[in-house]
Amino acid sequence: MVRMYGSNIGYLMTNKSYKNFELSLEFRWNMEENNNQGKGKKNSGVIHNIPVESPDHIWPKGIQFQIKDESTGDFIFLDNITAKVNGKLIEAGPSVNSYKFSSNENPYGEWNTIIIKSFDGKLTQYLNGKLVNECDEVTSREGKISLNYEGAPIDFRNIQITNIHKE
Repeated sequence: MVRMYGSNIGYLMTNKSYKNFELSLEFRWNMEENNNQGKGKKNSGVIHNIPVESPDHIWPKGIQFQIKDESTGDFIFLDNITAKVNGKLIEAGPSVNSYKFSSNENPYGEWNTIIIKSFDGKLTQYLNGKLVNECDEVTSREGKISLNYEGAPIDFRNIQITNIHKE
């Protein structure tokens, strides 16, 4: 298990780049009193398809599976990444949100399962077994993966990355 908490935001990133992959993991908001810094909104995420040549800064270029109060499952397209959602091109920008079309997050303190599939420019995001978002024609099709800490204590476990050879 990876536990992220403290006063500084940041991320834990893979050294390896991945293309055509399935990432599965579990997360939960850490509710232990000594880890909780405040009462603000819970916020985190998993950024993937981070180009290898991207500068190492907060937050890197890529696509984020948003983990946040009332927004878990949103796409966040960072640093001018674009894609088509429901046939419509997402406008490029520094941080562009594409809202989930379905909710399925468990209550605080309970484990949630995320599955992210990235194959030839098509992305699908699942939360606790339910499809919550998808897009295609993504302009960043491979890269590193990061687990993000944005100030709300969070735990990650059972992290598995599998190569996909055929969709």
